Amino acid sequence: MRLRIAAFCLLTPVSCLLGAIEGTVVNGSTGKPEPSVKISLVQPGAGGMQAIATATSDANGKFSIDHELPPPPALLQVDYKGVTYTQVQPPGRPTTGIQFQIFETSTKPPQGMQMAHLIMIEPSPTSLEISETFLIRNESTVTFQDSANGTAVFYPPKGAGDKVQVSVTPPTQMTIQRQAVKAAKPGAFKIDYPARPGETRFDIHYTLPASETFSAKVVQGDRPTMLVTPAAVHLTGSGIKEAGVEPDVQARLFEVPGTSFEVKIEGTGSIRERQSKEAPEEDTGQPKTTEILARIYDQELLGVRTMYWVLGLTFGILLLGGTLLFRKGPA
Repeated sequence: MRLRIAAFCLLTPVSCLLGAIEGTVVNGSTGKPEPSVKISLVQPGAGGMQAIATATSDANGKFSIDHELPPPPALLQVDYKGVTYTQVQPPGRPTTGIQFQIFETSTKPPQGMQMAHLIMIEPSPTSLEISETFLIRNESTVTFQDSANGTAVFYPPKGAGDKVQVSVTPPTQMTIQRQAVKAAKPGAFKIDYPARPGETRFDIHYTLPASETFSAKVVQGDRPTMLVTPAAVHLTGSGIKEAGVEPDVQARLFEVPGTSFEVKIEGTGSIRERQSKEAPEEDTGQPKTTEILARIYDQELLGVRTMYWVLGLTFGILLLGGTLLFRKGPA
């Protein structure tokens, strides 16, 4: 019998390790193991994230959670200096030798962090669809967290209302929902969500009545805000500078060098509808993968919902963002 058990463990080692989840908490800012950190095994439920079991890292950063891995989705989670770090533990992956990375926190944007702001305008005969995207690339080893001023600030149009939902895709690729809150300046909203090392994306969407004009304020950063329209749509007015057409998604681009713009809109069209119609059924790489992730979380596997419009943006704004993001140096 013992020989059979030993042989079974050799053939299926993961099954023999299900009683313990073991690893090391590593501080990515210092490169050293981090002691005295509480790490939890969590699983989404009807009431949100449910902690199943916990452990605390020892002097060498080692932790051991004496619990079997629950059915997916199972996650490991740490709250460190006001920031929550989450790591998915998929079925079939070894439950020992795990490296869980955390980072120090700064209230000021660290060196190596850049942000691009894109506003997509899609006019139709019946509505004006506005989608804002903040793409943050944090190449430092520090998490940026500024609860007082927000990670990003934007000025939604009056038709958006007082409650603005933000779709957040952190480096873990788990799209979640957060509500923006009013900032100190009149009409401004802030997104209070940390920008961890890696790439973080904030998406906001508004549906407004059909209009031939659109105006807004923006926060001036190290590079101009970009306006994006379908190629058939032309913008004219103050505060913008045409930057050409992006051929891959047939989008017209405009820079906003200052802190506000007011434009007249000519033509109609939708980048999202065009990209959805032209998207092939087979897996074609990163955009397709992102779409699948959005659908998964839209089904509340993690107890949260993403907006349906994110699926359309997969082929439009993300592909466009991939080509435009940080192409230019600081303005």
